[in-house]
Amino acid sequence: MSLVDAAETYLNSLAEGIPGLLAINLADRDGLTLARTSKKDMKVNSSKLSAVFSTASEQASKLNLGQNSSITLFCKDFVIVQAAHSPLVVTFIGTESLNVGMVSKVIPKVRNKLEKLREKVDEIIVATS
Repeated sequence: MSLVDAAETYLNSLAEGIPGLLAINLADRDGLTLARTSKKDMKVNSSKLSAVFSTASEQASKLNLGQNSSITLFCKDFVIVQAAHSPLVVTFIGTESLNVGMVSKVIPKVRNKLEKLREKVDEIIVATS
């Protein structure tokens, strides 16, 4: 099983246990989707969100408040939590009833599970730069 397949399998199993969660998207910092789990068709472009998050996170780091690790967005129909694991971005998309506390609690576990994939993506980025 490839690292991407393993990540998708993990994210699918994780998604089942979080109330209000509709999808998890795993992308690189440029918005290229590597893995995705979705419970329904949504009108959220998570790839663009990942690219915007990377830029916003980079700019936020210039505020001298420490490195930004996640952002939570409360939108009209969705709640979105994005977590950095540079160069990866994990996007959790849920309904207004998404349990944000539960999502925040699983983020360190997700980062740990995705570490090998993160290292591989980082190697590829460095090699092609």
